[in-house]
Amino acid sequence: MKFKALDAPAFVYIIKTISEFMDEGAIVSTNDGIRINGIDPSRVVFLDIFLPAGYFENYESKDKEVIGINLEDLSSILARVKKDDALSFETDGSNLKIIIEGSFQRIFSLPLLSMEEQKNPSLNLEFPFKAKMLTVTFSDVMDGLADLGDTLVVSSEGGKLYLSVEGDMGESKVELSTDNGALLEASGNDAKSTYGMEYVLNTTKMRKASDTMELYFGSQIPLKLHYELPQGGYGEFYIAPRVE
Repeated sequence: MKFKALDAPAFVYIIKTISEFMDEGAIVSTNDGIRINGIDPSRVVFLDIFLPAGYFENYESKDKEVIGINLEDLSSILARVKKDDALSFETDGSNLKIIIEGSFQRIFSLPLLSMEEQKNPSLNLEFPFKAKMLTVTFSDVMDGLADLGDTLVVSSEGGKLYLSVEGDMGESKVELSTDNGALLEASGNDAKSTYGMEYVLNTTKMRKASDTMELYFGSQIPLKLHYELPQGGYGEFYIAPRVE
């Protein structure tokens, strides 16, 4: 496996987002691209990230290669990447080599872990409500609600999406709709469910890599957040509802 990121800062934030949920992960590379998926230790979040070969400036892979990596350590190394740096990866025996090139070249090696490819859980869900918006819109709303409570209430009514939180300071509620320009698209039925604020907020680091996102939900079913990435890539997060 060998590849060079076309947008180094964006790739860094994708890895940073994944590391918020998992300390270790299996990177599966095929001729089609790279996939990372898994379930967080609390078993609240399932994530599925796909970066197609076209997402990278250069990309080489065997038919299929599975490598395990410590995502926390990888994220720590990638924190050194600056805006205009070039970022490359390649497997070298039992190590993953990370090459950061800017005003000078830095080479890091991480030991590969013995891990198997994660099997996707069966998620045959029908979502009563769907909304599409700019990723920065969703991120800004979540930033504004994050300090007010640890439970996010997601509801829909009359084609509008509401994100709200209740805390010691009272209730804060944000209305998002196509009428006020916050949503690009919206469709579905009325519904209401609650989710852990921290889990939802941690997905918004994808804003550095994603321009648009889609939100799917229904009453007492998982919240699906689909972050669109260039060249058909995506980052999907399924967050289990809180039991009221």
